[in-house]
Amino acid sequence: MDAAKVVKTLKHHPRILFNSTEIQDIQVRVNQFQQKGKINFKNLWNQTLEIAEQYVRENEFSVAYPSINTEWNISLPLKQLAPVEDPPGYIDFPFWTMYSRAIEDRIKFLSFAYGMTGEKRFAAKVKEYLLSLSSFSRWYEFPHRGAEGNLSNAHFTLGMSMGYDAIFTLLTEVEKTTIKEAILTKGLQPFTIDFNNHDSHNIIASKQVAMLIGSLAVMDHECMEEVEPFLINSYQYIQQYLKNRMIDPEIEGLLYLNVAARHILMAADTFKRATDNDIFINHEYFNFLPDLFMYMLGTGGKVSFVNFSDSFYELDLSYLMAVLGSSNHHPVSSWYIHEFTNGKLDNLVYLKSIPVPIDPDSFYKNEGSRVFPLIGWAALRSGWKRDDHLLAFQSSLSAKDHNHFDQNNFVLHVAGEWLLTNPGYQDYVEGPRREFTLGTVGHNSMLVDKVGQSRRGKSQFIDWYSSKNYSFVSGEASGAYDGRVSSWQRKMIHMDQRYFVIVDSVVKAKTDSKLSFLYHTASKVIARKKSLSPGDQTNDDWIEVRGEHASVSLCFCYPEGSKKELKQYPGAEQYGTYLDVTSDGVDTNLFQVTLLFPNHDQKSRTQVTYFCEHSDGLFLLIVENTIEGVRDYLLVNKENRNGLLTTKNGETAMNSQQGWISWEKGKSSPTKFAMINGSQLMTSNQLLVQSKNPICLSGSFEKESARFHSEVEKQTEVRIKAPQPIKVSINDSVQAETFVYHEGFVELDLVKGSYDIVFFY
Repeated sequence: MDAAKVVKTLKHHPRILFNSTEIQDIQVRVNQFQQKGKINFKNLWNQTLEIAEQYVRENEFSVAYPSINTEWNISLPLKQLAPVEDPPGYIDFPFWTMYSRAIEDRIKFLSFAYGMTGEKRFAAKVKEYLLSLSSFSRWYEFPHRGAEGNLSNAHFTLGMSMGYDAIFTLLTEVEKTTIKEAILTKGLQPFTIDFNNHDSHNIIASKQVAMLIGSLAVMDHECMEEVEPFLINSYQYIQQYLKNRMIDPEIEGLLYLNVAARHILMAADTFKRATDNDIFINHEYFNFLPDLFMYMLGTGGKVSFVNFSDSFYELDLSYLMAVLGSSNHHPVSSWYIHEFTNGKLDNLVYLKSIPVPIDPDSFYKNEGSRVFPLIGWAALRSGWKRDDHLLAFQSSLSAKDHNHFDQNNFVLHVAGEWLLTNPGYQDYVEGPRREFTLGTVGHNSMLVDKVGQSRRGKSQFIDWYSSKNYSFVSGEASGAYDGRVSSWQRKMIHMDQRYFVIVDSVVKAKTDSKLSFLYHTASKVIARKKSLSPGDQTNDDWIEVRGEHASVSLCFCYPEGSKKELKQYPGAEQYGTYLDVTSDGVDTNLFQVTLLFPNHDQKSRTQVTYFCEHSDGLFLLIVENTIEGVRDYLLVNKENRNGLLTTKNGETAMNSQQGWISWEKGKSSPTKFAMINGSQLMTSNQLLVQSKNPICLSGSFEKESARFHSEVEKQTEVRIKAPQPIKVSINDSVQAETFVYHEGFVELDLVKGSYDIVFFY
């Protein structure tokens, strides 16, 4: 990047938070188009103006620290804070992070109010903050660490840059010099510690973004040489960061992903505003982000997100969705804004255009499941509506400090309630709460001889397939146990968007090791219609977790007789209870199957019956819902490989890794099926599907059509048992000449790729 060219393309001030054209557009929306859909711009502006007025009047403000039950009162004008003792159990507690964020927020509101109104009282308050901060000796909290690991540096630099740019024309030359010098010496220069540091950690990302925006705020011909190293370094960091996000498995949970992504997006948006260069804002990563957040969004019409790693159920995505919806024209981002964030300042400032909102069910075409193999996260869901459910599963290589010892862990959200839970953000004070929130014992994972994982990350998805009727993902997490198990594969199978099958296959290092599988909840746990209390044990195979209005039935169907005890971790009782399921046995190999039936009400699933058998490496599970009149046959190759396997009675057979056949009461042939990494699936000596090479294929037979989804790794011929179709559509293109109908089979020739196939009768 040529800094001299950037200087030539730099717009006049203001160019950081907004420019004059954007302000005019916002004023038009407020005055002429007061409401667009569910977004009332007039109300948004009135709320923003009221907050700015409050900030003008205040002589002090408070900063809350809920984790340590502390609140600071900050007097104005600002004076540099004296050192503060750490709270008990903490070292270098970052008080200045929330303090600096509160100041950045005030400068942002006041600067925007000045831009919209031109009223100098808002600018005067901004100037007060800028000159006060300029008098500080430093903008980082811990002198012994300098700018290392200090987020306050980033927030102060961002706030100073926004304010300096917004009121630039009102400042005297002396004031400009004072503030610019402060941004250079207290903001940018301490960032030299991060030169050539391409770590994706959220703190590094935040500081690099502040470096870019600080450079764009103060850069001109007179100080180009002084600012150029910071501009070039931050530019290269952001360029590399965006590239790495598409190839790097690191993720710190949604909270810190949002923090980092918000800042990176701020840099991309500001760089476009200041220079007219859209190289960052058009990056493909910004199309990936809304998909991940939407698939990890809970159900029931509530804003609640998966809390893997250090994260919370509640996240503020208003900025992210406003910019992505506007600049990247993402229709689901627009839907999110309309549904959940229409009272936020970010919508007023950053919604330069409003794409037509499309809800996730429509946009993703009812494809509820999505696997993100790079980061090792998956979402298996029935949809996004009020009565839907979501199971999120992770098996990741990421080993950042904000990650937990929680591989092959999952959570379950049903109709707006978290029924199988994670503790969320770890407790940083040594003791039982830290052990629980950080350790495996606090997650829906596995203990070996009562001990959890000893290594972060070291896990990954090894196989997956996603379709409307049948989805699964397999995680391998033995690397997290430091040799105590040589393999732990956990398959999460979503059956017809109705229920889940969890298949755990473990190879122990010691035959006498005992394995415990954990299921956490903050809801009631019931066995045989009786609520269990911590310490209660049961051998019952049916357990119900009952929330306020939704529930999930757990069936521990194989092996029989597993021991179950409801426990509560001493010292961490606030996080609820957990079911500890332990199977006896001295075999090296353990194979366990668990069913989860999510219910959007509190009705139990006693109308479901099941049957299990296994022989010669094949496991057969038959699940029948007597109310719905549906019987499912699930076949799993226990060796995770292909090979012709037949059930004892010869009723079903497969040459694949998994097979599923579903019958509806009164039907003479299967209504749905799936074959995973296989070449043959049969029932009652009738061939359902056959392929020359292994493929993944699922399908459903309807009255006037049959629909299939296939993943093909190698060119192959496929035969599907079906009535003769009138036409065949492949990936929405009618291709009548690509199939042959012969002896009751539709024959297709498919090359490598992903296919949605429809037979029309």
